[in-house]
Amino acid sequence: MDDTWTPLDLGVVGPLRDATRADAERAFARLMEVRAGRVRTLEALAGTGDTRALSSWLATTARALGVERTSDLAVDAALWLGERIISRAADDGGGLRWELYTGVKKSTGYQRAVLTGFRKVDDPRYYVDVAHFVASWLELCARRRAAREDFLVTIEDTTLADA
Repeated sequence: MDDTWTPLDLGVVGPLRDATRADAERAFARLMEVRAGRVRTLEALAGTGDTRALSSWLATTARALGVERTSDLAVDAALWLGERIISRAADDGGGLRWELYTGVKKSTGYQRAVLTGFRKVDDPRYYVDVAHFVASWLELCARRRAAREDFLVTIEDTTLADA
C-alpha cells in the first residue's frame, strides 16, 4: 500500500452487528458520504478501474499486507465494487442502491451497507453483502490459500445477473 492511503474510521469499535443502531446509522452515513473519494483513491493506488486488473492487484496487495490489514482494504474494495455494480445495473435500467441492512440479526449483512433493489429476484428483501464476499476473498489471499485472482469479476457478474 501507499502512504497516501489510510484505513477508513467509521467511529465504531468492534463489529457493526454489535453496535447500537444509532452508531450503525452514523457509520453507514459516513461510509456513503466518503465512498466516491475512497473509490477514487483505490483506483489511483491500483492504477486501474478495470475489475479484472483491480482484482489481481488486490489479491497481490492482500498477500503483502497480511491478514491483520485486509479488513481495512476490504472496506474500500467493497465500496469500489458496489459502486461499479450499481452503475452497470443503472445502465441496464436497474435500480440497485446501498442500504443499511437492519433485518435479521443473524445475517452476515446485519447493520452493514448492502446492495438492495434487485429486479430479477422475487424476494423484495433480497440483498447482496458485497463487503462479506470481498473480505472473505481477501482473507484467503492474505493467508495464501487458493483464491481466484479474478474473484471480483465473479462477484460483479453474479450480482448483475440478479439486478
